[in-house]
Amino acid sequence: MTITAIANLKGGVGKTTVANGLAHAAAAAGKSCLLIDADMQGNSTKHLTGYSATEPSPKSLADVLDRNVDLPAREAIIPARREAIHVLPSGFGDLQAVSDQLGTKPGGEMAFARALKKISGDYDHILIDCRPAIDLVSRSALYAADNVLVVVQPEQDALDGFDAIRDALDDIAEYMDKVLPLAGVVVNRVDGRRGDHAKSIEYLKQYAAEDGIAILGDLIPQLADISKLTNVGMGFDQHPKSPAWARNLHATFTEILEKVAS
Repeated sequence: MTITAIANLKGGVGKTTVANGLAHAAAAAGKSCLLIDADMQGNSTKHLTGYSATEPSPKSLADVLDRNVDLPAREAIIPARREAIHVLPSGFGDLQAVSDQLGTKPGGEMAFARALKKISGDYDHILIDCRPAIDLVSRSALYAADNVLVVVQPEQDALDGFDAIRDALDDIAEYMDKVLPLAGVVVNRVDGRRGDHAKSIEYLKQYAAEDGIAILGDLIPQLADISKLTNVGMGFDQHPKSPAWARNLHATFTEILEKVAS
């Protein structure tokens, strides 16, 4: 079992699409998967469970990390719409409040690791959908993970977010004595009609090759149908018409999952 944090400090790169795609790939392979929604926006929670900021789940990650509640993680986990996927819901705004609270407590960076200690053997895969910021909850999630998967889109802001994540990993290694391997990079939301995307991809390939960083899976195109399936909590293998692009995406996420878990 591997705990993988899915991250980028640039919002809008499609971390949730990748996290959900990996969870569905695990389910399709008959593997159990827990997806932890560590983003206050709660997009994974909304897509996979139907809960929202206006109608949140009764218990959440916020309750698990809140020392005043101290809820065992197992009691906050809920089933997703698809069998074999479980979700630890975000808690939305409550998670931000807990992040602020933990910042005043000793050992706040260890909160995630403590929460996951008793459930790490329950699943074949644990995925953490991180928020696009290095606050205390994000640092705690990275500290608890076995590796990190960075999602980028081929634009400069997202590449800058990639650099920022690497800086954060260096800080965690130096100041928290935790070396977190970079499992690789997933390139998402590629528009084949844009010349700047082509140039950014070439730059990223060169950058990754020079530093020995793996670019995992095929490039993921920017398609409205990808967002539509993700938003209703369906896997690409569940597309009712099974078009070639959906089959290819499912194969890509299956390949990525195998590599981050190895």
